[in-house]
Amino acid sequence: LREQEGVLLAQLNGVHGRLTKERRKYVSSVSERKSLLATLVAEIEKKRDQPVVEFLTVRLRGPAGCEVAKAPIPEPVSPELWRTVQSLTETSQLVVDAVAKFKGKAKQLADAPGLGCMKVTLDPETASPYLIVSKDRKTVHLGDGEQNLPDTPKRFTGSPSVLGSQG
Repeated sequence: LREQEGVLLAQLNGVHGRLTKERRKYVSSVSERKSLLATLVAEIEKKRDQPVVEFLTVRLRGPAGCEVAKAPIPEPVSPELWRTVQSLTETSQLVVDAVAKFKGKAKQLADAPGLGCMKVTLDPETASPYLIVSKDRKTVHLGDGEQNLPDTPKRFTGSPSVLGSQG
């Protein structure tokens, strides 16, 4: 789950970066259009005190000294990007929910009478290359990467797992 969560968070960060970039471009475009509109409004406000005939004559020719500029209308987010973001959001929520459920069940088991902490002895020959078993064979933790371990038929290779026995 941690690996999946890490991968999903990395994907989510990538999508977040792209969306942030698109948002900045959009905000820049909107600011540009706002500035253009503000210039036009200021020009019209100057002309509004003129006689109507003069105002209409000027208006038909266009505001004096004002160049017509077209600010590009930003394109909406592509449907593919939108679907990707939605999918990542849903998947991320599923991971968060699964982790919360797992933590809840682990706490229930730890709090249950007779099921608290147990002493175990771990079998290092079965430990996945991604796991690091302590020298006393009592604890295990996820390593930074795959270790170079001898290949044995007992070793877990598909998932970070290790066999243990009570005691």
